[in-house]
Amino acid sequence: MIRYAVGGIIKSDDTILLVNKGKVMDTEKPMEVKPEWDFPKGGVKREDLDIQEALFRELDEETGTRDFRIIGELGTIEFEFPAAMKEKLAFERQVTYMFLLEFLGERAQLQPKTEEIRGVEFVKIDQMDERLKLAETKDFFQDNLDVIKSGIVLN
Repeated sequence: MIRYAVGGIIKSDDTILLVNKGKVMDTEKPMEVKPEWDFPKGGVKREDLDIQEALFRELDEETGTRDFRIIGELGTIEFEFPAAMKEKLAFERQVTYMFLLEFLGERAQLQPKTEEIRGVEFVKIDQMDERLKLAETKDFFQDNLDVIKSGIVLN
């Protein structure tokens, strides 16, 4: 079974917003995972009316604000879950629809609303390679780097 998700690459000048995830919340009880810096992203829920509503719900949960503007859709990140996660989540793989966004608010607004997130930080674009550890996410970022830097998405 496939888990559908949404995520955002959020720009503010020459920086990108990352969240430090230490738990997975889509299980019966929160599951501790090795903390990793990643883009804000998470599963689409049945009650989400559309993909953009799911995106803004996830951004609000993980960053504490909806003060973003969608620049465009970038494509998808797809991966297989490790065996232990497959069992707990009841999903074999994930397809995440990724968006490029601009942060419109004040950095003081960034207060996660979920215990899943341990921190929020803006990272310079040229330091992203050091921070991103998940191969699929790192590859996606590199593949879209020109678009991310320019802030122009041709859909």
